[in-house]
Amino acid sequence: MDIHQIVVPVDFSTCSMLVVGQAASLANKLGARLLLLHVAEVPEGVAPETLVRPDGVAVKAGEFALHGAKAGMERMVAEAKRHGIEPLVVVRTGPVVDTILEVADEHHGDLLVIGTHGRTGIARMVLGSVAEQVARRAKAPVMLIRREVRPECHRASCDWCNKHDKSPEEEALDAEVNG
Repeated sequence: MDIHQIVVPVDFSTCSMLVVGQAASLANKLGARLLLLHVAEVPEGVAPETLVRPDGVAVKAGEFALHGAKAGMERMVAEAKRHGIEPLVVVRTGPVVDTILEVADEHHGDLLVIGTHGRTGIARMVLGSVAEQVARRAKAPVMLIRREVRPECHRASCDWCNKHDKSPEEEALDAEVNG
């Protein structure tokens, strides 16, 4: 199987940066292109066209989230470049799993590389797994990379990553909507 395009969905956690480094290293060895994807989250129940004022100026929720996500991707791009790869960057809003699969199809992804927390039991049942859903539904092969193990990851909620996986704009939108 020839791998020409590797798609890497990322959040902004340190764990995700480690996955980017591993995927970029693989892309370099294979001579493949690397596409970094972030799905910017608009709070549940809020349409992307909804006007919000997180900075005091009215802006559409989707545009605000996208702006922050594009800025947040700079760290991920720098990590890929550190491994000799100039990645393509895609930032979208939408349902996370569906959007990942759509982008992989649109860009002819031959391989998806995604980080996983490796949760089991009730934590996995309650929290679900984007990585697991992508692996089950993707047309292309999916490589799951166990994210860096931290003492915090043993908690059912994985508080550490949840506090560091969104852009400041996504956090501001959450605060605006949820108080």
